[in-house]
Amino acid sequence: MGKPEEVLDDFDKYDSDGIEIYVRCDVQAKNDELKVKYSKILWNEKLIVEGMLF
Repeated sequence: MGKPEEVLDDFDKYDSDGIEIYVRCDVQAKNDELKVKYSKILWNEKLIVEGMLF
């Protein structure tokens, strides 16, 4: 989590409820929509991304 360590020009930046989200410019999304979910159980944090096309 945090800003990408790569060149920021390779990413589109979005803001959602005060949270900065960085998505690589070449990512293809189903129906032009990505869903990012945050989960935390005790000390374990993770992000779940839905809608990426491979």
